[in-house]
Amino acid sequence: MRSFEVSHLSPSRFVEAIQAQLAVRGYDRYVSVDLTGERLGVELKWMGTTRFGFRISQGEGGFRADLVEQRVSPFHAAFSDRFEGYFEEALDKVGAKVV
Repeated sequence: MRSFEVSHLSPSRFVEAIQAQLAVRGYDRYVSVDLTGERLGVELKWMGTTRFGFRISQGEGGFRADLVEQRVSPFHAAFSDRFEGYFEEALDKVGAKVV
């Protein structure tokens, strides 16, 4: 997952929505999403820490997030595709589109 677009939420509302979706699925114990200025961070903490950093570009009624940083824990490397799949499912549930 290199980028995703959200057409109907601001970045701050997106963080609230994705956190709620992660909580529904029980992933909130391990995954957090934060927003600092124009940077969106997704962090997986379980037997190490993996972090994805996205640069936010504002658009009409929404935004685009482009991956600019990726630090994967050696313990997570074997199942990073699975994590990305779970996160993409959560993105879909809040109306985001992977591009």
